[in-house]
Amino acid sequence: MSQDLIQNELDGLKETLALERQYLLAGQARDTIDLAEAKLSAMDALETAFGSLEVGSAPRAYQNDMMEIVSMAKENAIHFEAIQNGLRRAIQRVESQHANAYVGSYTQTGGQVAFTEVTGQFLKKA
Repeated sequence: MSQDLIQNELDGLKETLALERQYLLAGQARDTIDLAEAKLSAMDALETAFGSLEVGSAPRAYQNDMMEIVSMAKENAIHFEAIQNGLRRAIQRVESQHANAYVGSYTQTGGQVAFTEVTGQFLKKA
């Protein structure tokens, strides 16, 4: 692979990672799926050119670019993790609201029936 092609792959991968970062910061994590193919293609081309994706395996002329790509990828991974944690917390909050909710029915002893224990066997009063 020529130096120009390698540099084009490196530049393209950096642009893709920058776009991915913009999507993540804008809360559009779903749109990053469209970038996966471009990232994988560039990584395959670079692995073929260098023999490995390790920064040390790249020729000195490209090591700074490779370190920048690794840094950008790590930063994006942190943003992905933050989004994942946010979604997990939102799910937990919704689940805890249901755990503390009651359906408005009572047991034979007068206790309220928790929403989580509903079985669908309630009858309407005539």
